[in-house]
Formats: sequence, C-alpha cells, structure tokens
Amino acid sequence: MNEKTVEDKNQSSVQSYLYASDKERLRLLVHEMSENAAASIENAVLALKTGDPKLAKKVIEEDDLIDEKEEQIDQECLYSIAMRQPVREDLRFVYSVMKIIVDLERIGDQSVNIAMNVLDLPNGLHFPEEIVPYVERMAEENIRMIREVTEAFAGDDETVICSARDRRKTIKFTRKNAISNLDVLLGSETACESDKLKLFCIVTLTLRHLSRISDHVLNLAERVSFIATGISPLTLKRAQEKINSVAKDS
Repeated sequence: MNEKTVEDKNQSSVQSYLYASDKERLRLLVHEMSENAAASIENAVLALKTGDPKLAKKVIEEDDLIDEKEEQIDQECLYSIAMRQPVREDLRFVYSVMKIIVDLERIGDQSVNIAMNVLDLPNGLHFPEEIVPYVERMAEENIRMIREVTEAFAGDDETVICSARDRRKTIKFTRKNAISNLDVLLGSETACESDKLKLFCIVTLTLRHLSRISDHVLNLAERVSFIATGISPLTLKRAQEKINSVAKDS
C-alpha cells in the first residue's frame, strides 16, 4: 500500500469520526427541540383548561426558544454539509433533520395559536368544560407521538410510522366527536349571541390546531422512515397500493 493510499484512508477515517460526532450532536439537539415542542403543547392546553393568561403568555414568549433551536440546528446542518461533505446515508440524515426541525417549529406555532385563544376568550367566559376532555386527549396523543418519533429517530426505527398513523387517526376521530357535540354544549351557554359565536370559533380553532399538530408529527415519522430506509413513505405507499390493485384484479 503506497503512502498516498494510507493517507487517504486515514483522512477518510478522521472524517467518518468527525461526522459521527456531528450526527450525535444533531440527535441531541433535535431531542431537545422535540421536548420543547411537547412542553409547549402541554402548557398551552393547561392554560386553556385553567383560563390562565400568564401561562398562555409564557407559551407565546417561549416559542422564541423553539425558533432559536431551529436556527441553531439549521446552522449545524449547514456546517456539517460544508465541512464534512456527507454522501449517501449521511447526506440523507442531514437533509431529513433540516426537514424535521421545520415541522417541530410549526408544532410550536400551533401551540402559540392555542395560547392566543386563551387570551381571546370573551370576558367572564371559560373554555367549555365539556370540551376539555377532548382537547386533553388530543394533546396527550400528540405528545406521545412526538416522544415515540423522537425515540425512533434516535434508533433509526422506520416502524414508528405505523403507530404515528394510528395515533393520528385517533386524534382526527376525537376531533370529529368533539365537533359533533359542539352545538349542544354551546347551546347551554348563557352568554350573548356574539360571545357564543366567538367561543364557538375559539373551540373549533383549538381543535383544528391540535389536529394540525398530528399532521406535523406524522411528517416527523415519515422523515425518520426515510432516514432508516432511504425510500420515501409516499413511494412505499404507492407501491403497496399498486400491489394491492394487481392482487385485487387477479
């Protein structure tokens, strides 16, 4: 083995070691951002349940922490691409992380929207107690999804997409049940019609924000699946649909 070959091999080993270090750091930062996003959901729903404007304002203010974490991770990814020049699996990982943090940031935005609904409640009115269990159930499922996906991200486990899809269906079903009972529940309110209308909008928007969070978390699960397999979940879905169609025709 000539001297140049040995030098190239050593340099490659150093680059692999340095990139592995970058990768672990990115995993840690994504985990921290995920926990921040989960906490924002939990606090926003608690503020809604208790009608606590101070907690609602705290959720809004702390969204800056999520935005700052997104920018930090984005810079780390760009640094890794520029300095390590990752290829194949490594490049796929960095690319997916840059997509993951966008969805985490949007989850934080949805939590802010819920917190803002607390501040928009008409004077003397509270979020309907009958709707709170639906909201809590949706929030709990979203937080479980986030933590399951984060754990799968740490272990490159593509199977998380199945549980994420199931949880998302549960959240959509819960939202549907809440909306179906909304007219009856709000009909018992003694407020004036304008306040009732505003309360109706706040409730429906809150349910929508929680439903949208589940869409973003499913996106996270799809990114994890892509990291692990190198195949887009949409490509897999279409291939499965084609197989099912051929099997049905035959």
